[in-house]
Amino acid sequence: MSSSSSWRKPETKNRELIDVVFAWSILDVLNKDFYKNKVNKIPERFSSSTAYTKSFVDPLLEETHAELLSSMNGISRASTRGIMVISEEKKDIKFPNYYLYSIYFEKKSRSENYEPEVGDLIVLTNVKPRRVNDLRPYVIASVQRVHNEDHATTQVISSKPIPFSWIQSHKGGKVINKVFAVNLMNLTTNTRIWQALHSSLDGNKNMKMINKVLQTDSMGKEKCAICTVEDTKKSASPILQEAMCGFNLNSSQETAVWSCITARECHHQESVNLIWGPPGTGKTKTTGCLLFALWELKCCTLTCAPTNNAVLEVTKRFMSLVTGSLKYAPYGYGDIVIFGNGKRMKIDDFQELSQVFLENRVSALAACLSPIIGWRSKAGSMIRLLKFPEAEYRLYNVSSERKADDETDSDDAEDSDDDDEFGLKEKVMKNKKSDDDKLSIREFITKRFNVLAEELTTMVRNLYTHMPTSFVTLKLAKKMMTLISLVQSLGDSVIQPFAISEQTEITLTEFMVTKDFLQTANEVLCETVSFPNFKDDQEAGNFCLMNACSVFCTASSSSRLHSLDQTNVELLVVDEAGQLRECESVIPLQLSRLRDVVLIGDERQLPAMVTSKICKEAQFGRSLFERLVSLEHTTHLLNVQYRMHPDISLFPNKEFYGDKLLNGPNVEENSYKKQFLEGDMFGSYSFIHLAQGKVEFDGYSGKNMVEVAVVVELLAKLHKESVKNKQKISVGCIAPYKAQVTAIQKKLGDIYQTGEDFYVKVGTVDGFQGCEEDVIIISTVTGVGSDSIGFLGTRQRANVALTRARHCLWILGNGDTLKSSSEIWERLVDNAKVRCCYHEADQDECLSRLITNTLEEHDDGNFENGWLSNRIAAMSLTKGVGSSLSSSSRFSQNCRKW
Repeated sequence: MSSSSSWRKPETKNRELIDVVFAWSILDVLNKDFYKNKVNKIPERFSSSTAYTKSFVDPLLEETHAELLSSMNGISRASTRGIMVISEEKKDIKFPNYYLYSIYFEKKSRSENYEPEVGDLIVLTNVKPRRVNDLRPYVIASVQRVHNEDHATTQVISSKPIPFSWIQSHKGGKVINKVFAVNLMNLTTNTRIWQALHSSLDGNKNMKMINKVLQTDSMGKEKCAICTVEDTKKSASPILQEAMCGFNLNSSQETAVWSCITARECHHQESVNLIWGPPGTGKTKTTGCLLFALWELKCCTLTCAPTNNAVLEVTKRFMSLVTGSLKYAPYGYGDIVIFGNGKRMKIDDFQELSQVFLENRVSALAACLSPIIGWRSKAGSMIRLLKFPEAEYRLYNVSSERKADDETDSDDAEDSDDDDEFGLKEKVMKNKKSDDDKLSIREFITKRFNVLAEELTTMVRNLYTHMPTSFVTLKLAKKMMTLISLVQSLGDSVIQPFAISEQTEITLTEFMVTKDFLQTANEVLCETVSFPNFKDDQEAGNFCLMNACSVFCTASSSSRLHSLDQTNVELLVVDEAGQLRECESVIPLQLSRLRDVVLIGDERQLPAMVTSKICKEAQFGRSLFERLVSLEHTTHLLNVQYRMHPDISLFPNKEFYGDKLLNGPNVEENSYKKQFLEGDMFGSYSFIHLAQGKVEFDGYSGKNMVEVAVVVELLAKLHKESVKNKQKISVGCIAPYKAQVTAIQKKLGDIYQTGEDFYVKVGTVDGFQGCEEDVIIISTVTGVGSDSIGFLGTRQRANVALTRARHCLWILGNGDTLKSSSEIWERLVDNAKVRCCYHEADQDECLSRLITNTLEEHDDGNFENGWLSNRIAAMSLTKGVGSSLSSSSRFSQNCRKW
């Protein structure tokens, strides 16, 4: 690697991110202050688009450096894989200064399971490293292509030649050298951001929306004085007006949607609209309704989100509305596309999205439009079969005879040296068998028709499902549907003509060919003659994206749209906008025809993850949504929450939203208050004070085994009630540290993973963003040995943790420690005391005994195999028993023993 000073260039104009990364030495990477003096705080306002994009460049480099440093420090845990062969290729035109290699990996094993992906930054070395010092010698490389599904063949570029002396060779059955690929990080997202930040220099990008969000003055947030919501409502189509009425939106939701529609219909200026959606206020519903309204307006829309899961959820909500509105579903799906890495998205878990996922669409269209085996070929074969059945049967006979002759010739060649009487007899028997295997004309027509009918039906349906409506009009789609119906109706009559003797000359045309079928088939064939032929999957995918009306992907993946010859996207919707780093939103903001943006989120919930402390101080994780809100950009607040019981929403509403939120009528009903366990301690909202319990830290991650024991006990009681009352209960257990999450999961095992009526999820706050459960148990991991609560101490994470519950929220922790750890938790403890929701765990006899036993056994070092383990074993008695009273009885007996 080059020296540590090689990166110090005044401009990054003509450099790619990989150029900068390749220039770092290991010493540079291990220097945590490498960029300390180069990162400036990102301002709230910008003087120009150049100043705007440039402000993110150095923080992006620092964040990339910090992520790589974190990977290096944990290199012993990095995924690895052995390499069998390395072959050098010709120079890559895109990277003329680097070396191009093809790598052939060994088969995966339990210990070597690295699966390369494009964008991976890997280190090649001849040892499996346990520490950074083991990387001697080494070569840094970047994955450019992965050639096959098993990831065995990969193309990489490296900053310097790979010594061929590394490549393993065998001598005397022993391996002389072995090369390993060690995965460090994936640079794809950072590379896309880098390219977006430098794209203004090529002059080909749309900077209108970038200029709109600079906020140099008040011009960026002014509304059009001419276009009003009232005028938009009056001029809207009856279909849209009816749809809006059917959505059952509350006043704030409806205002937000109509305001965005008004901005889109305005042709006087570009617009940036903000929809502020606090927890439980129907943000996803509002987003889905807005997207459906834009769909009805034929507005070409790109919907982005920070994560794959968020993209899937908003697409699923939109698709449910579209499917319910389509008269001839799935016709119309061709105008909707969701794309990304299917494996990472786990798209197979979302069957309702399979028909709009880009990879599936490309595969379907490739088969349909193939000139050799596509739908036109199948239609032609069906017409010939129905019009000229005897001729098709003769062709079949000729083909069968040729095949038999070929087999006989092959047998002759094999038996030429042994042409005895037995061999001749065997040949005769083979030929006789061949004659017997031939299908009769009735069997041939029936079998051939059924095969063609199935293939033709599938392909025609795929055509009107996956082709954009600009290519398949409704009129043509109806003809295709008619064609399928005619094929199906013909199926019943195909074998009827064969009631006559097979000795009689057979003419099938009068029985099988209908005028309607032939006419419809020919019409469809003529009207689809202009359908494109694709040379590869990339071209097919681009065709689908360019002709789609509603596109869904992550903000990072939207970079693919920049590579298209043209894109019709005119409006950008960013869901979960509060979680998207502003520099990442620059990618979709530069689409060539974009003129309106809608940001939907809540800056008071979780922000984007940032690794570097320097970048956190520089506001690198701040979202565009948060910055515009801080500058008092007009926002549409969704002000009615439908999730939390009023006792739960009371504190977060006051603390985080200034009492601006109203409780929905559903949560105000008496039936919404649920008492799953007896006692005031287990009401809708309670703080359970655990005075005892020690916090143990493993590095930065802590755990409190007393809290673990209490969580497990509460889950056991809830499960018992669920079984006893045949009641469905979903429970979420939230902890600030991964060590606590792991400890709880370890004690629970898979005990609650098979029942449908009782569901448990355990995770950190970040894993619960966007989730809601009937009961939430927060384990704050406080007590002796702790003076903070980690990430849970930040306002945004506290907000998320406290707003996930529907019916019950139980907070476990040491109240005294929490009061001294952060202002937000001090106010929460005081508020709980004032409301008489603060409870001493010792007040509950069962919990008191549990805590005592846990402390004793933990102090004796027997905690892993002591009381709690016995408790888990007893809990397993009810595992999988459903509502069995006998099992429930045994469970109660064990409880009395303790």
